[in-house]
Amino acid sequence: MKKILENQVPFPVGAESDNFTAALASALVIARGYTEETPYWCTQNRRYCVHCRPCGDHPLENHQGSIYHCLLTASTLAFGFDYPWDDSVDPHTLPGFSKGWRWDDEFVDAQARFAGFSWLRFDGTSAREEVLSAMKSSLDNGFPTLLRLENEMEWILAVGYDEDTIYGLDSQFHALSDQWHSVLRDAIVITGNTAPDMSCREFLERIAAALSYEENTALESVIMDTLDHVTAENAMDIAGMMNSINGVPIEARWHAAEGFAGADSLLCNICTDKEIHNRLKDVFYERYIKDGNEETHGIGWQIWGALGVGPGTGYDITPRSAELIMQQETQETLKRLFAKVFENDRAVCAEVQACLKQL
Repeated sequence: MKKILENQVPFPVGAESDNFTAALASALVIARGYTEETPYWCTQNRRYCVHCRPCGDHPLENHQGSIYHCLLTASTLAFGFDYPWDDSVDPHTLPGFSKGWRWDDEFVDAQARFAGFSWLRFDGTSAREEVLSAMKSSLDNGFPTLLRLENEMEWILAVGYDEDTIYGLDSQFHALSDQWHSVLRDAIVITGNTAPDMSCREFLERIAAALSYEENTALESVIMDTLDHVTAENAMDIAGMMNSINGVPIEARWHAAEGFAGADSLLCNICTDKEIHNRLKDVFYERYIKDGNEETHGIGWQIWGALGVGPGTGYDITPRSAELIMQQETQETLKRLFAKVFENDRAVCAEVQACLKQL
């Protein structure tokens, strides 16, 4: 017997740095029954897509991106300065994520309650036939499985089978090795669609807790103090530190703002009060992605510029970055820019807390 799920979206799509969230977003495109004909709300033009731009030729990718925006926001990963799977960071800048964290059940359950799906979980100790039977059953019903195999940091989707051959999807569609079970670390089997079961209050409380987390807010002082102690010996390391810190919010806060901008996104299923939704949409837009020099996405580009980082360097530091950060003018520029990033987070947090009081 053979079953291959349709409407597959290889991932990551565009600026998607969190592999698990990208995999889950692609899984939900399939699980929720999106097709090429499903209307897509364009946040830039504030209307349903009319194929006016090149992106209109890839509606399933657009839907996947919209889901990614919302999942990253609901998980709170959009509000830190690192990702919790990065073991080089300790402590993490988000609550509930300790060193060595690996997508625990509480995290997956919150995503399931937010997006509306049921799930089963297996690991490498589970019998091969048990895992295979569960995957095949869900695939027969139109639901993919998230798999973590020999690369413990990367997720793929099981999107089909032919007898006992499993077909996977990441950046491309391919058959898995017959020995997939011998390297299985994790399997999250989506078993069905359910009604979302996360209240707007819980959703907003999670965001407020992330933005006001002590390790998050303490990072501002760490950055300022570090920039006061740049030497020729540590310049390269400090440039790398600043670049790493900047790399998360420049992308992640943009995803959060895009999630609130969608008129029919997954966030709309949770934040149903139109007044509150509009208040949040406005503050996220103003502080995170509005065109100009004072919002976090634009500031991130200025930080990269101050470090001599950009597309030409693969967004990584170079020896010139060390030369630049040795200059007092660069140090003062970075202090000013990072201070604005934290100011924007405080403004968003204050509005989220105000909305909680209104609820």
